[in-house]
Amino acid sequence: MPEQKLKLLVADDHRLFIEGLQYVLKQDLHIEVAGFAVNGKEAIEKCNSKNFDAVLMDVHMPVIDGIQATIAIKQLYPNIKVIMLSTANDLTTITNALKAGANAYVLKDAGSAELIKALHAVNRDETYLSASIAHFFSKGTGNTKTGKDYIHFSESLITIREQGVLRLIAEGYTNQQIADTLFISVKTADTHRKNLIAKLKVTNTASLVKFAVENKLI
Repeated sequence: MPEQKLKLLVADDHRLFIEGLQYVLKQDLHIEVAGFAVNGKEAIEKCNSKNFDAVLMDVHMPVIDGIQATIAIKQLYPNIKVIMLSTANDLTTITNALKAGANAYVLKDAGSAELIKALHAVNRDETYLSASIAHFFSKGTGNTKTGKDYIHFSESLITIREQGVLRLIAEGYTNQQIADTLFISVKTADTHRKNLIAKLKVTNTASLVKFAVENKLI
Protein backbone atom coordinates (compact mmCIF):
# COMPACT_ATOMS: atom_id res chain seq x y z
CA MET A 1 0.00 0.00 0.00
CA PRO A 2 1.47 3.40 -0.97
CA GLU A 3 2.31 5.79 1.84
CA GLN A 4 -0.36 8.40 2.56
CA LYS A 5 0.52 12.09 2.40
CA LEU A 6 1.28 13.55 5.85
CA LYS A 7 -0.61 16.79 6.49
CA LEU A 8 1.73 18.72 8.78
CA LEU A 9 1.45 21.66 11.18
CA VAL A 10 4.80 23.33 11.94
CA ALA A 11 5.02 24.95 15.40
CA ASP A 12 8.10 27.09 16.06
CA ASP A 13 8.54 30.67 17.28
CA HIS A 14 11.28 31.51 14.76
CA ARG A 15 9.68 32.55 11.47
CA LEU A 16 12.86 32.29 9.41
CA PHE A 17 13.30 28.72 10.62
CA ILE A 18 9.70 27.94 9.68
CA GLU A 19 10.23 29.39 6.19
CA GLY A 20 13.36 27.29 5.76
CA LEU A 21 11.53 24.15 6.86
CA GLN A 22 8.74 24.85 4.43
CA TYR A 23 11.23 25.05 1.56
CA VAL A 24 12.94 21.80 2.61
CA LEU A 25 9.80 19.78 3.22
CA LYS A 26 7.96 20.79 0.06
CA GLN A 27 10.55 18.78 -1.87
CA ASP A 28 8.95 15.59 -0.51
CA LEU A 29 5.73 14.63 -2.25
CA HIS A 30 4.53 12.66 0.80
CA ILE A 31 4.64 15.67 3.14
CA GLU A 32 2.31 18.66 2.97
CA VAL A 33 3.06 21.67 5.20
CA ALA A 34 -0.54 22.75 5.79
CA GLY A 35 -0.20 25.25 8.63
CA PHE A 36 2.02 27.15 11.03
CA ALA A 37 1.94 28.14 14.71
CA VAL A 38 4.34 30.38 16.64
CA ASN A 39 3.60 29.07 20.15
CA GLY A 40 2.13 26.04 21.86
CA LYS A 41 -1.28 27.55 22.49
CA GLU A 42 -1.68 28.45 18.83
CA ALA A 43 -0.63 24.90 17.88
CA ILE A 44 -3.43 23.47 20.04
CA GLU A 45 -5.95 25.89 18.54
CA LYS A 46 -4.83 25.13 14.99
CA CYS A 47 -5.31 21.39 15.62
CA ASN A 48 -8.86 22.18 16.67
CA SER A 49 -9.61 24.14 13.51
CA LYS A 50 -8.00 21.92 10.87
CA ASN A 51 -7.52 18.22 10.26
CA PHE A 52 -3.76 17.73 10.66
CA ASP A 53 -2.05 14.35 10.69
CA ALA A 54 1.02 15.52 12.60
CA VAL A 55 2.64 18.46 14.36
CA LEU A 56 6.31 19.30 14.03
CA MET A 57 6.81 20.86 17.46
CA ASP A 58 9.60 22.97 18.90
CA VAL A 59 10.21 22.33 22.62
CA HIS A 60 10.94 25.88 23.78
CA MET A 61 8.16 28.27 22.75
CA PRO A 62 6.31 31.14 24.46
CA VAL A 63 2.84 31.03 26.08
CA ILE A 64 2.77 27.22 26.21
CA ASP A 65 5.94 25.22 25.57
CA GLY A 66 6.10 22.28 23.20
CA ILE A 67 5.88 19.60 25.89
CA GLN A 68 2.75 21.07 27.49
CA ALA A 69 1.22 21.57 24.04
CA THR A 70 1.96 17.93 23.22
CA ILE A 71 0.14 16.78 26.36
CA ALA A 72 -2.91 18.84 25.41
CA ILE A 73 -2.91 17.73 21.77
CA LYS A 74 -2.55 14.07 22.69
CA GLN A 75 -5.44 14.35 25.14
CA LEU A 76 -7.69 16.17 22.69
CA TYR A 77 -6.59 14.54 19.42
CA PRO A 78 -4.82 11.21 20.18
CA ASN A 79 -4.50 10.32 16.49
CA ILE A 80 -2.32 13.35 15.71
CA LYS A 81 1.38 12.46 15.65
CA VAL A 82 3.86 14.82 17.33
CA ILE A 83 7.47 15.14 16.20
CA MET A 84 9.59 17.16 18.62
CA LEU A 85 12.25 19.24 16.89
CA SER A 86 14.68 20.87 19.30
CA THR A 87 18.22 21.89 20.13
CA ALA A 88 17.79 20.31 23.60
CA ASN A 89 19.70 17.02 23.75
CA ASP A 90 19.54 16.31 27.50
CA LEU A 91 17.89 13.17 28.82
CA THR A 92 15.37 15.02 31.01
CA THR A 93 13.89 17.05 28.15
CA ILE A 94 13.82 14.09 25.78
CA THR A 95 12.21 11.81 28.36
CA ASN A 96 9.59 14.41 29.27
CA ALA A 97 8.74 14.88 25.60
CA LEU A 98 8.26 11.16 25.07
CA LYS A 99 6.21 10.81 28.25
CA ALA A 100 4.05 13.69 27.02
CA GLY A 101 3.22 11.52 24.01
CA ALA A 102 5.70 12.59 21.33
CA ASN A 103 6.11 10.04 18.55
CA ALA A 104 9.56 11.25 17.56
CA TYR A 105 12.37 13.46 18.82
CA VAL A 106 14.73 15.02 16.31
CA LEU A 107 17.58 17.41 17.02
CA LYS A 108 17.69 20.60 14.98
CA ASP A 109 21.29 19.97 13.99
CA ALA A 110 20.43 16.52 12.59
CA GLY A 111 19.89 17.76 9.03
CA SER A 112 16.95 17.72 6.66
CA ALA A 113 17.45 14.09 5.57
CA GLU A 114 17.01 12.79 9.10
CA LEU A 115 13.99 15.02 9.73
CA ILE A 116 12.29 13.68 6.61
CA LYS A 117 13.18 10.15 7.70
CA ALA A 118 11.51 10.81 11.07
CA LEU A 119 8.37 12.18 9.42
CA HIS A 120 8.07 9.10 7.23
CA ALA A 121 8.60 6.88 10.30
CA VAL A 122 5.75 8.42 12.28
CA ASN A 123 3.57 8.29 9.17
CA ARG A 124 4.09 4.50 9.38
CA ASP A 125 3.11 4.57 13.09
CA GLU A 126 6.72 4.12 14.20
CA THR A 127 8.66 5.90 16.96
CA TYR A 128 11.80 7.76 15.90
CA LEU A 129 14.77 9.21 17.79
CA SER A 130 17.73 11.07 16.33
CA ALA A 131 20.72 8.75 16.10
CA SER A 132 22.79 10.95 18.42
CA ILE A 133 20.30 10.56 21.31
CA ALA A 134 19.13 6.99 20.76
CA HIS A 135 21.88 5.76 23.10
CA PHE A 136 19.88 7.14 26.03
CA PHE A 137 17.29 4.43 25.40
CA SER A 138 19.54 1.45 24.80
CA LYS A 139 21.03 -1.10 27.19
CA GLY A 140 18.31 -0.55 29.74
CA THR A 141 18.92 3.14 30.33
CA GLY A 142 15.45 4.10 29.21
CA ASN A 143 12.42 3.08 27.22
CA THR A 144 10.34 5.01 24.70
CA LYS A 145 7.23 2.94 25.37
CA THR A 146 7.08 2.73 29.18
CA GLY A 147 8.01 4.67 32.27
CA LYS A 148 6.25 6.66 34.94
CA ASP A 149 4.95 10.05 33.90
CA TYR A 150 6.82 11.87 36.67
CA ILE A 151 9.63 14.32 37.19
CA HIS A 152 11.55 13.47 40.36
CA PHE A 153 12.25 16.34 42.74
CA SER A 154 13.67 15.61 46.20
CA GLU A 155 11.14 13.26 47.81
CA SER A 156 8.21 14.62 45.82
CA LEU A 157 6.76 13.43 42.54
CA ILE A 158 5.70 16.26 40.25
CA THR A 159 3.84 15.29 37.12
CA ILE A 160 4.74 16.92 33.84
CA ARG A 161 1.30 18.54 33.75
CA GLU A 162 1.79 19.92 37.28
CA GLN A 163 5.12 21.41 36.25
CA GLY A 164 3.33 23.27 33.46
CA VAL A 165 0.68 24.52 35.89
CA LEU A 166 3.40 25.56 38.32
CA ARG A 167 5.09 27.63 35.62
CA LEU A 168 1.83 29.47 34.94
CA ILE A 169 1.19 30.01 38.65
CA ALA A 170 4.64 31.57 38.95
CA GLU A 171 3.70 33.95 36.12
CA GLY A 172 0.65 35.08 38.13
CA TYR A 173 -2.06 33.22 36.24
CA THR A 174 -5.40 32.70 38.01
CA ASN A 175 -7.13 29.32 37.98
CA GLN A 176 -9.41 30.59 35.22
CA GLN A 177 -6.45 31.76 33.12
CA ILE A 178 -4.64 28.44 33.68
CA ALA A 179 -7.77 26.57 32.60
CA ASP A 180 -8.12 28.69 29.46
CA THR A 181 -4.44 28.31 28.57
CA LEU A 182 -4.17 24.55 29.10
CA PHE A 183 -7.70 23.71 27.91
CA ILE A 184 -8.72 22.18 31.24
CA SER A 185 -11.53 22.98 33.67
CA VAL A 186 -11.18 25.58 36.42
CA LYS A 187 -11.77 22.80 38.96
CA THR A 188 -8.88 20.78 37.51
CA ALA A 189 -6.60 23.84 37.57
CA ASP A 190 -7.49 24.43 41.23
CA THR A 191 -6.85 20.76 42.03
CA HIS A 192 -3.39 20.97 40.44
CA ARG A 193 -2.61 24.08 42.52
CA LYS A 194 -3.70 22.37 45.76
CA ASN A 195 -1.79 19.19 44.91
CA LEU A 196 1.39 21.18 44.29
CA ILE A 197 1.04 22.98 47.63
CA ALA A 198 0.56 19.64 49.38
CA LYS A 199 3.35 17.78 47.56
CA LEU A 200 5.94 20.50 48.06
CA LYS A 201 4.86 21.01 51.69
CA VAL A 202 4.26 24.76 51.43
CA THR A 203 1.37 26.75 52.86
CA ASN A 204 0.05 28.97 50.06
CA THR A 205 0.56 30.12 46.47
CA ALA A 206 3.18 32.74 47.39
CA SER A 207 5.33 30.20 49.22
CA LEU A 208 4.78 27.73 46.36
CA VAL A 209 6.21 30.20 43.84
CA LYS A 210 9.11 31.09 46.16
CA PHE A 211 9.94 27.41 46.63
CA ALA A 212 9.76 26.70 42.90
CA VAL A 213 12.05 29.60 42.01
CA GLU A 214 14.60 28.91 44.75
CA ASN A 215 14.83 25.25 43.80
CA LYS A 216 14.82 25.85 40.03
CA LEU A 217 11.71 23.75 39.59
CA ILE A 218 10.47 26.00 36.78
